[in-house]
Amino acid sequence: MDVELSEILDTLCEYAPFSDLKDEPILQDMVKDIEIQYVRAGEWVIAPEARNDTLFFIRSGAIENKSKSDKLLRRMHEGDIFGSSSLLRGGRSSQTMRALEDSLLYRIPARWFIQFYSEFDAFSDFFELSREVRLKTAMDNQSSDLSLMTCPVHSLLRRPPITASHTVDIKTAANIMANERVSSLLITEDDALVGILTDRDLRNRVVAQGLPLDVRVDMIMTQNPITIDAGDFAAEAVLKMMATNIHHLPVIKNDRPVGVISTGDLVQRESHGSVYVISDIYKQEDVEGLVAISKKMSHIFTQLVNADANTQMIGNAMSHIGVAFVKRLIQLAERQLGPAPIPYCFLALGSQAREEQIISTDQDNALILHDRYDPALHGDYFRELSDFVCDNLDRCGYPLCTGDIMAKNPKWRLSLSDWKRTFGEWIEKPKAEALLHVSIFFDLRGIYGDKTLARQLNSHIRQLAKTHKGFLSALARNANQRTPPLGFFRQFVLDGEGKQSRTFNLKSRGIAPIADLVRVHALALGSNKLNTFERLEDIEEAGVMPDGRARDLILALEMIGMVRIKNQKTQVEAGEEPNNKVDPETLSEFEKRHLRDAFNIVSRQQEFLKYRYPGKG
Repeated sequence: MDVELSEILDTLCEYAPFSDLKDEPILQDMVKDIEIQYVRAGEWVIAPEARNDTLFFIRSGAIENKSKSDKLLRRMHEGDIFGSSSLLRGGRSSQTMRALEDSLLYRIPARWFIQFYSEFDAFSDFFELSREVRLKTAMDNQSSDLSLMTCPVHSLLRRPPITASHTVDIKTAANIMANERVSSLLITEDDALVGILTDRDLRNRVVAQGLPLDVRVDMIMTQNPITIDAGDFAAEAVLKMMATNIHHLPVIKNDRPVGVISTGDLVQRESHGSVYVISDIYKQEDVEGLVAISKKMSHIFTQLVNADANTQMIGNAMSHIGVAFVKRLIQLAERQLGPAPIPYCFLALGSQAREEQIISTDQDNALILHDRYDPALHGDYFRELSDFVCDNLDRCGYPLCTGDIMAKNPKWRLSLSDWKRTFGEWIEKPKAEALLHVSIFFDLRGIYGDKTLARQLNSHIRQLAKTHKGFLSALARNANQRTPPLGFFRQFVLDGEGKQSRTFNLKSRGIAPIADLVRVHALALGSNKLNTFERLEDIEEAGVMPDGRARDLILALEMIGMVRIKNQKTQVEAGEEPNNKVDPETLSEFEKRHLRDAFNIVSRQQEFLKYRYPGKG
């Protein structure tokens, strides 16, 4: 090799990804095909709408990368590489590259890039990282803080907290509220929140009771009030206030009060009122009233999407609404059947338990009964209750489960001991039938009744699962059965039939694979979280995945979920029954590009699952 080519090779091998391939003889062949290009400041390297057939390496100088809308994406300098995105799309470029200063570039033909990308993991890994950075940028650009569903609680705070010591008297507290023109006062002890005093408390607990004004405020305040973290979504505040029927909610940051939000603050910000449907559900006195509300669900869903709520918040809101239907039906059933003869807990399973339910879903539920359960004495009651709830959920738009995983199936109405025994058999002897149940039964949440029964069962599952490596290995293999619809060179693989022949299923090929692989990690580390996003946070904190990979999966889940809900919104608005199938020809270039990025992230994490939980096939 002559001196000039040798210098080019040495320069390339100083930087990733070529530094990882420096011992590969094929690099010498590639260097022979490299062209050297000199560009002056201001000249185009990749002009608007131009196609590209080159991987560029910056030997010296600086290049500016902009989007089609002329938004600056990044500035690149010596050692940086660009052009890979367009090469993976067959030469189509959605960005422009212009020299910021006089620059010297190495031009590597596309065929070498494609060959290295296919043959060397270290090479492709380098560009996967770039892809994940792009995906994060894309998701950040899609975010909006204008909606109640997406804005954080702290953005609603209009002033610092108005507080008083727990030792002041009622008169002093009332004067503070009057002078500050507030309807609530946070009561503290050593800067920690211990209570809240509201106008209603003064009316009902002082004036109405004729209490003297020198009584200490801690005698009439609401002690240990319900609070919300400053970083939580404002929609969570709405749900919490509705569920507990309170009008003032203290906001906490680092265990210290930073303000109060009221129902008035939320009403001023809320534009679509969708989450208020929960309060209407609890007001219904019969099933017909619930059925009437259920007919609004499609409209509520589209409002949430139009309000730019992210997939996590839509899943949270739709799941809470679904739970409200279940709880109100149970209350109506108990009114009809009388109180339950023994303690029990009604379970939400699967996506509803993970708080990831959206518009197109059937019902998955079960019952845990106290160990005093006697079928002869109590069986009829719980059969009638389960039939009432499940059949009327069907009327309210939550179809009966085709797999019969419902409380109305006596197989899934078990005592706590029987449930523990069942999970023990599934975990200790992971057969095919047991693994089929994993994606539903291993995500369970108590939503009504004695929730300690659900907590005990979840604790038992966590303790048992993380100690059985064979189960985790079988679970990992099972989680890899559903793969993203991405073929060689990143083309979409279609799997529909008939009229849907040009589609792929975003739930079974995108959302479910992420939920499945995340569940394996969560069970392995004993996480008590159920929501996939929250599990990923635990996984990241525990260092189960390589640095950054949990965050990449969060971005991938949000991207796939976003395309899914927008596709369903389009179906609803067209008067069609929403489903999880999408025709890639209907997607924008943005969606196609970043779906590919997201699917690729999922594929790589499925590969990591094999490495992390090895076992016999």
